[in-house]
Amino acid sequence: MSPATRFAVIGAGVAGLACAKALQGAGATVTVFEREAFPGGRAATLVGPTGTFDHGAQYFTATDHRFVAELQRWQSAGIAQRWHGRIVAFEPEGLQDTTVSAERFVGVPGMRRLGLHMAQELDVRYSAPVARLQGGPAGWHLHGEGEGAGSFGPFDAVVVALPSELAATLLAGLTSLEEQARAVIWDPCWSVSIALAQATGADFEGAFINDDPILGWAALDSAKPRRGRLVGVAERWVLHARPQWSRRCSDMDEREVCRWLARAFSARLRRSLSPLQAYAFKWRHAMPLNPLPQPYLWDAERRLGMAGDWCGGPRIEGAFLSGVALAEPALQ
Repeated sequence: MSPATRFAVIGAGVAGLACAKALQGAGATVTVFEREAFPGGRAATLVGPTGTFDHGAQYFTATDHRFVAELQRWQSAGIAQRWHGRIVAFEPEGLQDTTVSAERFVGVPGMRRLGLHMAQELDVRYSAPVARLQGGPAGWHLHGEGEGAGSFGPFDAVVVALPSELAATLLAGLTSLEEQARAVIWDPCWSVSIALAQATGADFEGAFINDDPILGWAALDSAKPRRGRLVGVAERWVLHARPQWSRRCSDMDEREVCRWLARAFSARLRRSLSPLQAYAFKWRHAMPLNPLPQPYLWDAERRLGMAGDWCGGPRIEGAFLSGVALAEPALQ
């Protein structure tokens, strides 16, 4: 079997982009297909009339030497900085300061910048959802969604860098690896972004809230490095609901979600809040509960692979390492 040289990567999150860059760096021809209008996946930034909000991944850490090296390149390029904000944890037994428990980094001027940077020099097709794959003697063809959607190919190999549930559905009947992907279970997360005209007086910039049935995280997004400020907006906060509440209230109206989380945050601060604007977004696949121990899945016979933060370890670092690791067997 001759080495694969034409690759399709489905999903322009961190894992998909990392894999695509590694494949292209080895001389392969790579086309990335992304459903959304921007790359980065959950390393996302919401842009609204009251400013920007990192409403997905809040920050990232780096421990593996391969990702540390990538982080250093990001820092040199000016698209990532250390977040020195005070981070606390509200526990049933009291408040704990967890600032020094980890070195935290953010994309600048927003988390979306990471994906935009990684996508440079790659052929990324945005707003291009893939509905199904079709194999043939010449290779794999990808078919878009909806009537009149185009098809693309042929490709020697396909990498699916989507949440496991979506990847398994797309590859159903095409590879036995589907069963392993489908076994991964995910927690959802309601995210609420609020803009305030008056400062809250909070003495922290990020908080793990472990003693509340609704609210699980709060971050002063406007205090992160290189976040712009708008006249009339004193603070911008991102609130994440606890997984159990997000699951139980999965079908709740977005305005109600905003009210519930704003009330919970107000109670935590012991002061009333009057948001200028509030936005709610539901991340259906926020955190894999049982990520696979291996960093990727690869079917050498069918030349189909899967990567993501549900392989080898969650979070941005895990997604990056998963994509890089998959590139090696895919090129053989």
